[in-house]
Amino acid sequence: MPAAYIEHRPKSTDKNAATTHHVVVVDGKEVSEHKTQKEAKDSACRAGYRPVHVARERHLQNRDIPDHFRVDPC
Repeated sequence: MPAAYIEHRPKSTDKNAATTHHVVVVDGKEVSEHKTQKEAKDSACRAGYRPVHVARERHLQNRDIPDHFRVDPC
């Protein structure tokens, strides 16, 4: 199974933009949408994705910066 990434939405460079929801991203595609990070992570774990990378709550989404995500065990 490929890795899953949990990211907040909307994507924004505006530091005052609020997070409205979280998504599970696999192979660059959003596969599900959830109200909280925990719900998104639990959904990814149930679907069998390993590892699950959870974005730290920041405004820029960049998978190339390792410290942007933490690996969260299922």
